[in-house]
Amino acid sequence: MYVPQHFREEDPALLLEVMQRYNFATLVSTVDGMPFATHVPVLARQIDGVVQIDGHVARANPHWQALEAGPSALVIFHGPHTYISPTLYTKPNRVPTWNYIAVHASGNAVIEHDDASKLALLAALVQHHEPAYHAQFDQLDDGLRAGLLNAIVAFTIRVDRLEGKFKLGQHRLADDKPQMQAWHDAGGENEQAIAQWMQRLGHWPLQGPISNGQ
Repeated sequence: MYVPQHFREEDPALLLEVMQRYNFATLVSTVDGMPFATHVPVLARQIDGVVQIDGHVARANPHWQALEAGPSALVIFHGPHTYISPTLYTKPNRVPTWNYIAVHASGNAVIEHDDASKLALLAALVQHHEPAYHAQFDQLDDGLRAGLLNAIVAFTIRVDRLEGKFKLGQHRLADDKPQMQAWHDAGGENEQAIAQWMQRLGHWPLQGPISNGQ
């Protein structure tokens, strides 16, 4: 993705945090010579110093067969995002833009067909999203469990490239920032999440004119 230097985030711990917090991701590769995307919850973990992404798709989804043939894949993690009104700026000669956080993770996928791997993945996803459901998950009927496992195919991606874009108003003038911060604080879930990241990372404006840089 296009990432101007002033929006680039390279801290691997922050990038992994975004991947874990906003883990409903978009898996992208090529199917029959055309770009193909699957929207899927995944687990992002660091194992032996390497970021690993685990997930599953429906067996009926042709994506897994394409990944077996050509394993190169991109996983996009969409963080919070929000519209920025030009009325927030002190000077009138401004246009709308968008603040957002996104992480792109690239690597080669390995397809997993064995039930043990798929069951372990499902258990880990349950533990991540709803630990209280884990006991009920463990007691599923054997026939139902077998049917579920047969209906999915798991994948593992060892990430060899991470890109982070944190567009949080770093390029705005200092006079604009108090209004922008207050507007985010008073907004909805996405606006407040952006405000928290702005406060946490302590972004302050750069000197000189910079484009909106979508």
